[in-house]
Amino acid sequence: MEDKKRLLDIINILDSDKKIIDVGTDHGLVPLYLAKNKISSDITATDISKPSLQKLVDRLDDELKMIIKTKVTDGFKGLKSEPNQVAIIAGMGANTIIEIIEGSLDFAKNLDYMVLASNVNTYELRHFLNEKGFFIEKDFLSYENRKYYDILKVFYGKKQTLTFEEHYYGLTDIENRSDLLKEKLAIDKKKNQGFLEEIKKKSQDEMAIKKISDRLLAIRKVEERCEFVN
Repeated sequence: MEDKKRLLDIINILDSDKKIIDVGTDHGLVPLYLAKNKISSDITATDISKPSLQKLVDRLDDELKMIIKTKVTDGFKGLKSEPNQVAIIAGMGANTIIEIIEGSLDFAKNLDYMVLASNVNTYELRHFLNEKGFFIEKDFLSYENRKYYDILKVFYGKKQTLTFEEHYYGLTDIENRSDLLKEKLAIDKKKNQGFLEEIKKKSQDEMAIKKISDRLLAIRKVEERCEFVN
C-alpha cells in the first residue's frame, strides 16, 4: 500500500472499530488493509460488477472471511442500516458518487459519516452535499500517479454554508494553505486561461465562458485568501 497514497489518505481519516462499507471495492485493497491492520472487524465490500468483486473474494482466507463480507450490488442497495456504520465511496467520478448517495439518501443520512474520493467534477459533489444537508468536515487533495484527487469526510445533519471558492477547492486545504493546493491552483489557472482564450477566439459560447470565468474567479479568491499571490 506504500505506493497507494490516495488509499492511505482515505484510511487515515477513518476511526477504528467502525462498521465499514466500501462501495465499488474492485480489488478490495482498502478492506484487506483495514482487516489485516485490525482497524475494523466488520467490513462490507460491495461492487456492481461480480467479476471485479471476485478478485477480492479470491484473496480471502478463512480468517478474513470472518471480517470481510462481500455483496454484488449498486451502491447501498440491499444493505442494512446499523449503528456505528461508515462508508467509503472512492475510485469514481463525482456524478457517480452523487447518484449512489441520491439513490439511497436515507441510508446515507443514517451513516456516522462517509469518506468520498473523486478526481472529476468535485464542484458538483460539494454543491449536492451542501444542498442535501451534509456537513463537510474535511476536504483536501491527495496526489497519486500524476492525478489530483479530492477527499471529503462528510456527515449529515449540521448546517454549513460554503463560500464561493470552497465549492471549487477543499476547505481543509484552504485553511491550511497547503502546498498541494498551491500546485493545483497554478495548473488549473494556466489551463483555464488557455481554454478561455480559445473559446473567445472560436465560438463566443457564453455558457462556457461563464463556467471558466467562475473557475478563474474561484482560483483568484483562494490565492488571495491563502496569500499565494506573488
